[in-house]
Amino acid sequence: MTSTVFAHLHGALAVFVAGFAVGLLVGAAHFASLRWNAALFVAGCPVRALALQLSRFALTAAVFIVLAKVGVLALLGGTGGIMWTRSIALTLGRAEP
Repeated sequence: MTSTVFAHLHGALAVFVAGFAVGLLVGAAHFASLRWNAALFVAGCPVRALALQLSRFALTAAVFIVLAKVGVLALLGGTGGIMWTRSIALTLGRAEP
């Protein structure tokens, strides 16, 4: 009885950790491209900047949809990964002159 419970918990933890790892990767790509997006707007390339903006949102939304189809634990892990990456990006943004 207990071995099946532990096996289920390990499986759930693995799904959460996998979602978290995906969230970290997608968040890193999302916030790194945000810097490029701002640079394009400042450089006076609004069409390219808008295309990059739309692709950033489309990629993030697609990953959230896939994580939601996997399950709620994967979605929560992915959200946590993106939020942690966001806090890192904000901290690094404040540190630069």
